Parts: sequence; structure tokens; C-alpha cells
Amino acid sequence: MSLLTRPQVVVLGLVMSSAPALAQSFPPVLPPLNPILLCNSYVPTLEECQNPVTFCANMARSAAKTNPNAACNVLVRDAALNAVASLPERTVLVPITRNASGQEIAPDAATKSVAFVEENPNARYMSGLSSFMLGTAHRDRTYFPASTKTATLMRFARLSQRNAWNNSGNTVDSCREYVHEKYYDYSVFEDAISSAGTDYRKIFDIAYAQAPSGGSVPASAIGTRSIADPVQRGKDGTPIQPAIQFPAGAPKNEFFTVPPPVQGKVTISASNVDRVVVVPGGRGVAFIELKDLDRPLNLYGTILPEATLSTLANGASYYNESWAWHRSMSTIRNANVLDERMYELDRLQEEFAALVQQRKDLVSSIQVELARRYQPIQGFLKAEPETSSNLTDDDEPQDPVVTQLYQLASLDAVIEAALQQAQAKGCLNFQIGKAAAPCDWSPKRFARRVMNLYQGAREQDFQKCSTYTRDDFADLKARPLQIGTVNYPAQDYTTSPSRLETYFTRRDQYMRALSSTVGPMLDPKTAQPRLRWESGDSYSLGNDTFGATANYQVAVAINNVKNTPDCGLSPEVTGSFTATGSALGISANLINAQVNVTQKRADIDLDVLDNTVPLVDIHKNLTLGQFNIVSGKQEKKATLVSAQATFVIVVVPVTIGAKVAGVVGLEYGLSADHKVTGTTACSVTSVGITGHVQPYAQVDGELYASVDLFVIEAGVKGRLQLVHAAVPLNANVWLSPVGGRVKLRMEGNSDLRFTFLSGSISAYVEVGIWPFETEFEETLVSWNGITENVKLFDHSFNVDLLDLRSLL
Repeated sequence: MSLLTRPQVVVLGLVMSSAPALAQSFPPVLPPLNPILLCNSYVPTLEECQNPVTFCANMARSAAKTNPNAACNVLVRDAALNAVASLPERTVLVPITRNASGQEIAPDAATKSVAFVEENPNARYMSGLSSFMLGTAHRDRTYFPASTKTATLMRFARLSQRNAWNNSGNTVDSCREYVHEKYYDYSVFEDAISSAGTDYRKIFDIAYAQAPSGGSVPASAIGTRSIADPVQRGKDGTPIQPAIQFPAGAPKNEFFTVPPPVQGKVTISASNVDRVVVVPGGRGVAFIELKDLDRPLNLYGTILPEATLSTLANGASYYNESWAWHRSMSTIRNANVLDERMYELDRLQEEFAALVQQRKDLVSSIQVELARRYQPIQGFLKAEPETSSNLTDDDEPQDPVVTQLYQLASLDAVIEAALQQAQAKGCLNFQIGKAAAPCDWSPKRFARRVMNLYQGAREQDFQKCSTYTRDDFADLKARPLQIGTVNYPAQDYTTSPSRLETYFTRRDQYMRALSSTVGPMLDPKTAQPRLRWESGDSYSLGNDTFGATANYQVAVAINNVKNTPDCGLSPEVTGSFTATGSALGISANLINAQVNVTQKRADIDLDVLDNTVPLVDIHKNLTLGQFNIVSGKQEKKATLVSAQATFVIVVVPVTIGAKVAGVVGLEYGLSADHKVTGTTACSVTSVGITGHVQPYAQVDGELYASVDLFVIEAGVKGRLQLVHAAVPLNANVWLSPVGGRVKLRMEGNSDLRFTFLSGSISAYVEVGIWPFETEFEETLVSWNGITENVKLFDHSFNVDLLDLRSLL
């Protein structure tokens, strides 16, 4: 009965419950009905074998687990043989598969020719990041490969926009048009590859297209054209400045990016105690002892065997990349290497790069904590920071630096193991001459390298344009810039991208002339004092298999500036970061971080797992005249979503299990100082807050496959970086007397660091028993992702409070 669905149980119950009624009308000749006997004459269809719904269909599917000649096995095997003829073929890597009992089976060959099905691009969705240039670019790459009505309308809208921009000559009338035309050589290439999706080989081929017979090199062939002429230009022919160039002295591959150990101010040694001694006035000098240290530890780099360190040093600055170098790596060095082989090695390097970045972040956190450990307060030292914890009365509190150093030692052990794996795969070898170097290059790495080179520069220009114009160009056409010694008559700055940049320079001069003391904090658009910097956006990406969303808001402000006593001013830092992840239709909150800190109060919250696990819960009044520190780091490692669904891979029913797992957390270190003298006049001694907060999530999506037909083996390969994001916010807002006048110092910066939905996962199936096997592969999810570190804001000034108030 466990195989029956609810409607089937009802139907069968009606059949069986009719037996007593029948017994009243007829002699009891027939025995009780056996539900299995009802299916003796049942003949299943292929669709019922793929997705059994009825009781008899489930019985037929169950029989196929042990009998190779069962009806479902025969139907699926015959359908698979027929499907081969209608599908394209390619050679792929063979993953570990599973048999009918769930037992893992190593592949009998490293590669095989398979019939394959590409991912359906019509199921994808993307929204958000509207305040970034990269949001538009990624939206196009998401929808343009699709054939839906929405995608068609979007392609038509972009075509109309491009035609309008082309018809206007070199004139720019929006920030997006300005960036498009300044980087025109790249923009044409970007438009051409937007429908290529994650076909990195196609992207490479577009970049290096050759001139057709009797024709010229396509404008979109950025690689071919750049080899002939390395100067890339805007639409008006102006060379792109600064020039976009590939890096010189790049590492041989990601495995050569491990930081080497060096001698520094922090010394770590094994001992019989855990102890951290920071030298007062030693400018960062610290001596640390760890009682359970199981490997040598250096704060600044990973300690490895000497031979490994020597190998890594030799490859740390190895390649001088160029357009010609990328072409030669494809057409000569790796010409005979399977693309998928290179992509598999890329995946290992991406995971390794994440480890190296994790180490870098952990070291930074340790250094920040040591720097805060001893701070002078009126001739004294306050040594112990407060940390959030879940300790009971019987627990021994552990120094947070000690905890982090043990984490660092564990991370170094993982890095060393990953290097051993890389060495086994040949990624630490130095190839001679023109020998293949599959760890060092792939079409995917080429595509990402090119996109990232231009993406950062374009984003910086787009954000600057947005700050100066708010995308309203009216003032740029007829308003003079005249004050003091600055005298620029009204003129049109929209006639070309380079002319618009002249406006930015002159606007800066105008702002400085408005006020020699307050000029740095005047809004470039309105010329009014700006006491709050903030940024926020949301993004949502995915398809039916995996998806993710995120929202962030960050701000630094000083409130109550006008017409209030100096000690009534209120510095404030606020931040929030939320993210969700979904798999097979099941969604969960990954992280919910909320921060609001003034010089009088700190409210810091971090919840995970649908807000059911509070990791940080600080709500604290900061007392007047007291130096307060709130610092620490909390994180949670967990499987956040687990789900199962049945997919039909070509014609084969495969049960796919999905997991969303990773680490979410919050690092924070905030201090507040609020000291005043006097009782009625309210004379300021100092008032301010300083510190940083950084919520983060590193969450991946994974799949596994299982089958319950005798003639099928199945496996999955690949991985998806679902959300790897952090929003660090640093702030320093301070009032202090200088020369009898009160000065306001304000520094605030925030970045958005993220890799969002990047990678691919494919399902692989074998149907039949050797030598009559048929192989299939289907891409279930594939994204080229958004990878970028974007500066949200970065402002610093030190102004006279009276001068500031005179402008409000």
C-alpha cells in the first residue's frame, strides 16, 4: 500500500469495500481480491514508466529494479536507442555513476561520446541590480538565449535602443549610453556574445572570428582586431583611457596563488597553553601560543613542504597574457584538450581560489582584532573586547583570536590537501615548449577574464556618471559653472563621452570653489551638503533547479546637524543583508543580518535557517562617557535546503537530489565614544563611532542522482556557486574640538563583493548492458555568473561644523 497515492488508495478501497456487499448477493465463491492480481494483465506505457502515478505503474517500475527484461526496462531501453538518432553528439568526461542498488561504479572509460541535450534557457529568470551596468549586461545574457515572448521583446527593445544611439552620432544622453560608447569596441563584442549563454567556446570563436572571403574582420571580433591593432577605441574614435590590458606576470594557474609564509609582527608557536600577548605600543607586535596546534602556523602565509613552496614560487608570476597569448593557448597549446576537461580543472581552481580568499579574510579578521585589543583611554588600556557567545556558566570562555587561529590552521591543512590533489592532476607541472597546459587556460577562463577586465572599469565610470548626473543631462547642456576663479560658460557637455568627462573634472573644480572647507562633502549633483551616504539593491537569479535572491542596504550618516547642540549630533551606521536559496522549488532564508549603531546604542542581529537560529543578538545601550567595544565573528555551517525530484533525462527517469549548503556569518568590530564636558552649555569633548561590519554568505548548490531501473546507471557532475557574497561596511564619524572650533570628521566606505550563480551541473546516464550501451548527458543548470567587487561608496572629509551649518 506504500506505493499507492492518495487517490489510488481511495479507488482501491472502493473496490475492496464492495466485497461484503457482493457477498450478500452471491455465494462466497471468489477469494478476497489481491491488489497485485489486478495488475497481471497491465501493460505499462513509456510515460508511465518514466513517471508512475497509478498503483499498477508503480508495480511495473518496481519490477524493473531486479529484472533486466521487465517491461519498463525494455521500453526505456528501446526509447533510448531511438533517441540517439535525433540528438547531436559530443565527447564528455564520464562521472562516477550509480547502479540500481545505489552502489557507486567507477567509469569504465574516462571519456565517451554521448547524445546530449542543452539546458532549456526559457526557464531562466533574472531581476535586480538595476543600479549597476553589470546588471543590464547579465540580464541580457540570461534572457537573450531564450525563445520566449519576453526574450523576443527584450531583444527588440535593445535593438531599438542601439539604433537610436547610433542615429544620434557621438552624442550621449544617459549614463548607459555614455559607458556603451566610451567602451565601444568592447560593447559591440558584448552585444554579440549576449545570446551565447554559457557556451564559452562560442564566445571565444566570436572574439577571434576571421574575415570572410573578400570581407573584413567583424567588428565584434575583439581578439582578432586587437592583435592587429592593440589600441581599443570608443565610438568617436577616442582611445579608451586608461587602456584595458591583460595582467603581466600572472600566476601559472590558481594553485600558484597561495601566499608564502613570511616573518612579521605576529609570532605563533606551540605551547602548553592558549595565550595571546599583544605588546602595548608595539604597533601590532604580538606573541601567541597555542596548546593544540597540530601543524606549523604562520599568520601571513601557508607553511608547506619546501619543495612545494619552491614550485609555487616559480609559478607565482609566470604568464604575460595578451590577445595573442589567449589565441595561442587555444589553437596551439590546448588544441587537442577536451573543453570539458579544462572546465573540470577550472572548477577545482575555483574551489581552491575560494579557500585562498577565505584564508585572506580570516587573516584580516585576526589582524583587526589584534589591532583593537589594546586601545589607550585616558592613560589606560582596555584589554578585553566583549564578544557574543552562547556560553553556559560551566564553559570556559576562549579568546576569539585563539579560536580564529585554530580555524586558520585547519584551513591551511585543507589548502595543502588541495595542492596535493592538484599535483596528482598535473596542475603543478611546468610544461615544456608547446605542450598542452589544461590547468592554465580554458575558453571559460578566457571569457571570464575578458568580461571582468572591462566590467570593473565600466562599472566605475557608470557609477561616477550616476553620482554626478542622476541620469539627468539637462544641466550639462545649458548651465554655466561660474563661482570665484572658476568660470566655465554654458556649453553642451553631451556631444561625446570624452566631453562628458571634461564636465566631471570641471564640476569638481566648481564644487571646491563653492566652499574651501565644506566642498568635499557637497553632493556633485545638487551642490548641497550631504550628510548621508547609502546604497542598496536586490537581485534574483535562477531556474527551476536552483535559484537565489539577495538584498542589501548600507548607510553612514550624521544626524541632527542643524540647530542642535553639538553633543546632540548623532552619528549612525546601518546595514542589512538578506539572502535566500532554493532547490527544486524549496526555498530557505540563508542569512538575515541587521545592524544599527549610534554613539549611544548598538543593535546587531544575525539569523539563519529561516530566522530560527540567532547567531548574533546584541542590543546594548552605550553609556555616556564610556569607551565601548562590541566585536566578534559568528558563522553557521549547514545544509540549508534538501529536496528530491524526478527528472526525465532525455527518456530516462532519474531521481535527482538537491542540496543547498555552505557558510553564513557576520564579522563585526564597532566602538563608540561619547564624552562631553559641562552640565548646561554642553561643550563637546568628543562624540563618534568607528568600526566595521561584514555579513557574508558562501553557499553552493549540489545535485546527486539515483535510479531504480535495472538497465540504467546515472551520475551528476559539476557544481554551482549559488551565493558567495559579502557586504563590508567601514565607518568613522567623529566630532572633536580643534583650535576652539568643532570639527566633523566622517569616513565611510562599503563594497559589494560577490559571485552570484556561477557554474554548471549536468546529469549523465547510461542505458543498457555492455556491449549494447547508450549514453546521454543533459545540462540541468548552467550560469556564467556575476563576479565583481563593486565599490558602493567611499567618502572622507574633515570640515568645520560652523561652515557646514551655514550651508544647511
